[in-house]
Amino acid sequence: MNADDNNAPGPDADRRVQKSEDGGSDEVPAAGSLRRRETRPGRSLLQAARLLPLATVAVWIATIFVPILDSGATEGLGITITSLGEAPLGTRGTDPGLVAIWILIVIIALLPWLFGYSHWWSAAAILIGDVILFGLVAVAITPPSLIWDGQTAEGVPTGGMEIARPDFGFVLWIIGSLALIVAGICGWIGVQRLKSGGSK
Repeated sequence: MNADDNNAPGPDADRRVQKSEDGGSDEVPAAGSLRRRETRPGRSLLQAARLLPLATVAVWIATIFVPILDSGATEGLGITITSLGEAPLGTRGTDPGLVAIWILIVIIALLPWLFGYSHWWSAAAILIGDVILFGLVAVAITPPSLIWDGQTAEGVPTGGMEIARPDFGFVLWIIGSLALIVAGICGWIGVQRLKSGGSK
């Protein structure tokens, strides 16, 4: 047998040991194992689907204090709407519809952490995000308004009309709604890729 044959690479040449500059050694994993780790289908999409609804919840918390719609009134009656409902200058009332949206968003945000992902969860996230966006468009086109009248201490008639215009919270709600829609899309595609990858 030729001496060079003993130095020929063996079947495990994919896992070779390289000497590092400090005298240690770095093991290089086989190319196949690297590819398997890098190509696990749908994992990054599902991670995005899990995190994005948390951003939506953060937006809803912020808009408890940041108005979504505001008439900008400094005296008399005015309209200020937050994620919990209408707050006309000092009085606070929660809106059942907005509270229901709050509950749905929190549930959608928690479900992937508790029970994992599914196509129905993705569809629900997309639907809720769409409904919120349509609602924002509706109130932007036809904003809430208030006509009020009265009289001063001297008996002079006074009054006016207040219109609630989009405020900074309105922009935050758009971002939160889009985050929910993107989360649903990522979840749908991620689940699909996991299923197709597992069936191969």
